[in-house]
Amino acid sequence: MPAKGPVSVFWQVIFVVFVPILDLWAFYRIAKLKKYLFYVYFPQIVVAIIFLIVVFGMVLEEDGIEKLENISNNIENNELFLIVPSIIIELVFIILSIYLIVTWSEKWNKQFQNSNEF
Repeated sequence: MPAKGPVSVFWQVIFVVFVPILDLWAFYRIAKLKKYLFYVYFPQIVVAIIFLIVVFGMVLEEDGIEKLENISNNIENNELFLIVPSIIIELVFIILSIYLIVTWSEKWNKQFQNSNEF
């Protein structure tokens, strides 16, 4: 059941960034859960599947396990081609989630401010 009144934007951001699963509840409270799933969750799943396909593809290649071991052994030597993109992509999704919760929560709160003015 969505919130019956204004929500705290601060707490909404805390729920989205720091508490797993409560991000779903935060978007549900402002009646935007379906859009959040469509904009953030499903793309994250697609990216994760693509990442797994790339890693498993490397494992299935000839000498694939040795290549992965070399990558993990040479992380200090700036061979971070698997780690850095995943971190950047995850940061993009986190920033998108913060942007969506802030804008949609403010929009949610405005509808209650407008109804109180009359």
